[in-house]
Amino acid sequence: MFTTKSTAARDSISFVTLMLLGAVGLYFGWKTFWFLTDDAFIEYRYVSNSLLGHGYVWNAPPFLPVEGYTSFLWVAFLDSVWRVTGVDPPRSANLISLGFSFGSILLAALMVVRIPWTPRLRRFRMAFVALLLIGALSNRTFLAWTSSGLETAMFGFFVTLWVFVAATVSSPRRRLVLVSSVAALLALTRPDGLLFVAVTGALAIAQARLEPSRREAARSLLVGVSPWVVVIIHELWRLSFYGAWLPNTYYAKVVEPWPASGVRYATSYVVEYALWFPVLAAIALAVRRGIPRPSRATFGSLIASRAVPFVVTVAVAIHLLYYTLIVGGDHFEYRVYSYTIPLLFVGIAYVFNRAQCRPWTALALMSTFILLSAPVPWTHWAKTRHLTTRGETQFMFVPIASSWPKPVAWYARIFDRSQSWLIRHAVCMRHQEHKVFWRTQANGHPTRAEGAKIPGDGFPVFASYTVGVPSWVFPNVNVIDMFGLNDYVIARAPYPKDKQRFMAHGRKAPEGYVESYRPNVTERGWVAPRRGAISATGIACLEDYWRACLPQIRRGVGTFDYANACPP
Repeated sequence: MFTTKSTAARDSISFVTLMLLGAVGLYFGWKTFWFLTDDAFIEYRYVSNSLLGHGYVWNAPPFLPVEGYTSFLWVAFLDSVWRVTGVDPPRSANLISLGFSFGSILLAALMVVRIPWTPRLRRFRMAFVALLLIGALSNRTFLAWTSSGLETAMFGFFVTLWVFVAATVSSPRRRLVLVSSVAALLALTRPDGLLFVAVTGALAIAQARLEPSRREAARSLLVGVSPWVVVIIHELWRLSFYGAWLPNTYYAKVVEPWPASGVRYATSYVVEYALWFPVLAAIALAVRRGIPRPSRATFGSLIASRAVPFVVTVAVAIHLLYYTLIVGGDHFEYRVYSYTIPLLFVGIAYVFNRAQCRPWTALALMSTFILLSAPVPWTHWAKTRHLTTRGETQFMFVPIASSWPKPVAWYARIFDRSQSWLIRHAVCMRHQEHKVFWRTQANGHPTRAEGAKIPGDGFPVFASYTVGVPSWVFPNVNVIDMFGLNDYVIARAPYPKDKQRFMAHGRKAPEGYVESYRPNVTERGWVAPRRGAISATGIACLEDYWRACLPQIRRGVGTFDYANACPP
């Protein structure tokens, strides 16, 4: 990693010191932004049902299994922690996320150190590491997603690890094994991790083409794709158990490509964190100094070489473009972009080095970027952090332009306009809103200990549009998710064309669907008496009946006489 023994010792001490300081800074940032999302409790319900002996299901049999989580590995991890330590997911999830977040900045710092620095910049490596830590730990989005209870920090860590292995491991065959293994972990963490599996396949094929014999080529391919066995097994299990190739949330959320939303989502992110600045700086350096062109090579040798910025950039770019142009962003505040923040500073350092930038110029440019990325997010945070009621934070749009000096208020207005449109469509909902919503939900429902007193006898049913917290506090109650994220039929029902589109919150249950299950549990945990019992046979019949009716539901034709088809 380092050159002379004295330099190695000095830089090693500096690196460890910086990482210790970074760990302290990360802890206080994590503590400041600590929150749980209501959606995280959806995953916790699947863990709970697993411990109750039902497996990873939303509702216990006779209800059919539905995959309403998007993070198998996260759910399995929380499941294992609860079984081994006795610590349930609401208490363990954010501590685990903190560990993954530290892992991400550690890997990013190691990548900065391992850049093949030019002689004039090599002795400033620790300064670049320090700026990376300052930049990441002053980034509001990165800090927000160090908690949340979701799998975000885990996914970000595995993406960073995938980039780290691809960029730093010199042995082609060892690199293939490692990147393929990490890609498999990514695919198990989130379905979009399958993209990294596909890109790793391209690496394996390229490496095989460079081998001197067919036998060696076959060995490289086998080594590169062997970890995919786990992914294939998981996909086959998903299809056999849940009856679909993708999680139920995909069918509920992705109506059709939504670039109008995604472009605004990306614009807001670029403006909020001044991401235009490093792009302009890189272009200016390329024009003034010229970045050395790579030697001529075939595509295969390029992506199979030790330095793989091309394939890494393509993989990350495709992932971001998918969420931007197809999905339309995300319901949460820049959640799908959050992993890019540590990698961004690695990329900036790499570009400055390739451009043979002068040390103080490079450090000044990176410092300027960090300063420019602070005013928008921290102004917004200052104006919203004291909002603590649901009335103040529901669809929380808080403009910041009025708080800025007039000469620069135009820049803040660009951010305000993007945020206004996004929030109205339930996109990029801010951290403070989710924090307050979770607390409101927790205060509006009984505790889990109280909710667990409702027995499963008689198949009690609770129906709601906000199912996170209640699904956790009512472990024995069957829950109908009226937005369809955890409901097979609603997720596949047509999206109402006469409604304004909302991110992940626009599906509508077919007429009579919710009523057919006869909901009888209130938010406070009161169980209303039913007229006549509902049986396991009746529920099983309803499950099959409504799924069979989906073709008619999609076409908007027919009437649904579930009462005669499925007597209680």
